[in-house]
Amino acid sequence: MKMTFFSLLITLAATCNRQALEIEVVDTKLLHNLPSASGITKAGENFYVVGDDSPYLFKVDDKGTVLDQTTIYSMEFLNGNRLDKAKKPDFEALETINGNEILAFGSGAKSPERDIFLHISLEDSTSFKTYQITEFYNHLRSNKTLGGAHLNIEGAAVYHDIIYLFNRGKNVIFSFKYADLIGYIEGINPVFPEPETLLYELPIIDGFQSGFSGATILEEENLVIFTASVEKTGTAYNDGEIAGSFIGTIPIKNNTFSDKYSVASVPSSGTPLKVESVTVAEKTPDGKIRIALVTDDDKGNSLRLNCLLKL
Repeated sequence: MKMTFFSLLITLAATCNRQALEIEVVDTKLLHNLPSASGITKAGENFYVVGDDSPYLFKVDDKGTVLDQTTIYSMEFLNGNRLDKAKKPDFEALETINGNEILAFGSGAKSPERDIFLHISLEDSTSFKTYQITEFYNHLRSNKTLGGAHLNIEGAAVYHDIIYLFNRGKNVIFSFKYADLIGYIEGINPVFPEPETLLYELPIIDGFQSGFSGATILEEENLVIFTASVEKTGTAYNDGEIAGSFIGTIPIKNNTFSDKYSVASVPSSGTPLKVESVTVAEKTPDGKIRIALVTDDDKGNSLRLNCLLKL
């Protein structure tokens, strides 16, 4: 299986003119009592993590220790520390803006339960507003580029005044002017802001194309950093056998995403990892980017990977 995986990766890199990245996993930490990690973002000196079946926003330090948790969703369907799959909001896309605000999007993979948007403020104490965004997601579901494929928003990233939403399955990136999108969600602007769209073909493992699972943008480098993973399933709703994950970068030129990207497989010791999200921790003096990844094994366990990415 490993030979097949690496053969496919090499072939794809050669035929599509993709340059391989270099990624080093510095350390791995089990996130205790943090189930099903699906999104991570950095704000200030700490990281914030959500789980796709958890009602909490977790505050995590640089060493991967959970410092605090804030309830951000109803605990009515909580069983132990995980929400019922049919009722969960499935928070997958997490991004920091303006230093102390966090955006959290439900995946939209099941409506209306997963059609949720949170605007979280970290100023003074953590507070948030919740929005039901079924109408917004219905517009995305009918988008021509998506072409009737499943909606499954897994990543969000902001670059200047534009917000990008990354769909998993059919790998479409929707982009909006941030002010227009927030105005529509909050009901200030009644007119749906039609998005621009980009479609990517991502690497394949054992016949299954990887799908976007997380994203962020390193603005000073004009660079998208994304994660993609492979589950052997044909739907956005059902879990499948985890086959592996990738880290990738997309250059931004003249405020436009390139159609070419660089990619590397995320190393694992034995069992393949399902990487769910990425955030930038810091840029090192020697030109490497330190990133934090989170993984979900579909059994309720979560890992945080501290990695170095050489561009």
